Amino acid sequence: MEPFNFDLSGKNAIVTGAGRGIGRACALALAAHGANVAVTARSTGEIDEVCAEIKKAGRKSIAVTADVRSRDEAQKVVDETVASLGSVDILVNNAGVYVMRPLVHDSNWRSKFADFVPDFEKPFTEEDWDFMMDVNVKGIFNFCQAVGPHMMAQKSGRVINIGSIDAEHGFRFAAPYCGTKGAVKSFTKGLAREWIPYGITVNCVSPGYTRTPLVPWLYDDPEKSKSAAKAVVPMGRYAEPEEIAAPVIYLASQWGSYVTGQSIYVDGGYLA
Repeated sequence: MEPFNFDLSGKNAIVTGAGRGIGRACALALAAHGANVAVTARSTGEIDEVCAEIKKAGRKSIAVTADVRSRDEAQKVVDETVASLGSVDILVNNAGVYVMRPLVHDSNWRSKFADFVPDFEKPFTEEDWDFMMDVNVKGIFNFCQAVGPHMMAQKSGRVINIGSIDAEHGFRFAAPYCGTKGAVKSFTKGLAREWIPYGITVNCVSPGYTRTPLVPWLYDDPEKSKSAAKAVVPMGRYAEPEEIAAPVIYLASQWGSYVTGQSIYVDGGYLA
C-alpha cells in the first residue's frame, strides 16, 4: 500500500474568515499541501498578510474583502477566484461570530459568571440573533450557492463547514450560538445528500475549545485560559488552530472522497 498522500497540488481553495485563528490556519495548511488559496474576510490587513505568506511559500493567492452575509459579495469572491486561479475545488466556510449573554437577565448569576460573560447585564437582543444567524448560517448558504454551479459543472468539489461542539451540547449563556451551529450541522447533512451525484462532498469540522481570538477574554489571558481548560476539557488544554486545520486537509484530499454529510469533532475528549 502506498503511503498516505495529502497532496493538493493543482487544487484551488476559498477560505472565509481567513485573517486569523482557525481560518488562517486552514488557509496556510491548504497552501502547505499544495493548494492555491483565495482568502477572504470583512477587512483587509490580516488577509493581506495571509495572502503574502501563501505567495512566499510558492502558491498562488488572492485576498478579497467581503462580508459573508451578502450574497453579492460571496459571488464576487467566487468570480474573482475563478478568474484568477481557474476554478474552485475546495470551499472552507470558516467565518463565524460568537456572542455570549444570558437570554433573560438574572442578577443572581452575576457573582458566579460575570467574569466569563462580557456585557453580562445585557440580555440577548434581536440584533445579536440576526447577526449570528446571518454570519454563521446565511454566510455558508451564500458561499455554497455561489460555488455550486462551478463544482457541479466540474463534477467534483469539497465543501468543509466549520461547526462547533455546541451543536451537540447546551452551553449556558450561548443558546443562540448553539442554535446557529446546530443549523450548520443539519445544513451540511442535507446538502451532502443533494450534491452526491456531482462528486461533491460536504462535511463539517466541529472544534471544541480552541485558542483563538473568538473568545478574547480567554485568549488574551493565558492563566485564565489554562485554568478554564483544566476545568472543562478532559485533555486539560485548548486546541491550537492548526489542530483544527488537520481534518480539513484530510477532507479536502483524495482520502476524504468517501466521507460526506459528517461532523468530525476535534474537542480533546469533551463530548466523550
